[in-house]
Amino acid sequence: MEYHEKLEEQVAKLKKENQRLEDENASLWFLLDEFEKSNIHNPEYKEMFEEVYEKLRYQSLMTVTTDGEA
Repeated sequence: MEYHEKLEEQVAKLKKENQRLEDENASLWFLLDEFEKSNIHNPEYKEMFEEVYEKLRYQSLMTVTTDGEA
């Protein structure tokens, strides 16, 4: 193989590796975004959690747990 062909082969390998690393980087940023959205300290998530908790608490208070006289 002459020098020019080896150089082209190396450039092709580097382009392929660069694409793999860019894909991996994009995946990691996506995961970080998802992690941030699911973080309980995130005000939006915390507000939604508190609303659901209050609804469940209210429903449990409205549930009869003892038998009464008819």
